[in-house]
Amino acid sequence: MEDIKIFLSAPEKYEDAFWESDELIWVDWRDSDDSIISCFNEKLSEKDKIQFECIEIKKERGIDILLKKNGVSRAIPYADEYMDRDTTLRSIQEYVSPKYQIRWYMGSLGGDTLAFCIYPAHQWKQIEQEFGAEKVAYYFAPVQADSIMFEMDMNDVSNLLEQRGEV
Repeated sequence: MEDIKIFLSAPEKYEDAFWESDELIWVDWRDSDDSIISCFNEKLSEKDKIQFECIEIKKERGIDILLKKNGVSRAIPYADEYMDRDTTLRSIQEYVSPKYQIRWYMGSLGGDTLAFCIYPAHQWKQIEQEFGAEKVAYYFAPVQADSIMFEMDMNDVSNLLEQRGEV
């Protein structure tokens, strides 16, 4: 989390360096959903890794991803026709909660590849205490049950960029 602290101390100064940081998990809109889970697993301790299995199904999308936790398997709730990054990311967040929190690095807003960070929830609380919850959320938005990231239409992206003063 040290790179996040450095970035938050002077975002304008450290933005370029932060883009190269190992803190970020880059997710492209074309990434397979199981590979997204694997990328998050690389950041988690062995005991906290997301247990999952891909199985073939007869729906149009052809595959289900089953998340396994505490002896229970639960399919990620995709639409019948397709899998999508937003549903995958929200499901990962639900799986790792309350111990971990995924945050969307808002500097990647507007791209077709978005960046995320995952850390224990208590570390995010510490960062919020140090830098202020509003500032942290401005740069690192929590992924929540209703978060829309990849499925945002261009007008919504433009409006959000405008609200943030980035247009």
